[in-house]
Amino acid sequence: MQQLQIVENVDLSPDEMFSRLADHENLGKVLGLPVKRTRDGEGDVNGQASVRTLGLWPLDFDETITAFEPPRRIDYAITRGSPLRNHHAVILLSPNGSGTEVRWTIDFDSAIPFTSWLIRRLMRIALTQGIRKLARTT
Repeated sequence: MQQLQIVENVDLSPDEMFSRLADHENLGKVLGLPVKRTRDGEGDVNGQASVRTLGLWPLDFDETITAFEPPRRIDYAITRGSPLRNHHAVILLSPNGSGTEVRWTIDFDSAIPFTSWLIRRLMRIALTQGIRKLARTT
């Protein structure tokens, strides 16, 4: 099992940052991939049990929201497609002065031998840049 953890501080309140991260359409800005909500969640369209499809066919994959606790926590797992196995992510938001600490932890296995280091590196770059960009977007 591999783990990636990213910690970023942003100049937005936890409520505002949660709102931006929870919106499936905004996630495309974070990842630089097309993202489309394909199933509404329970109680909130982007909430628990919602499903988003990332990427373009035939290389698309689904993520399902497994925990949704505004404004502090979003958990999700890849549930279809992707060369990643046992993928589970937790996004925790906590107040930090006048802003928010974003702690994004991803556990995964790679189905392709000897690629975990590369996958972890690419995810770190994409998510770090994406969080910063999402925090700047109005």
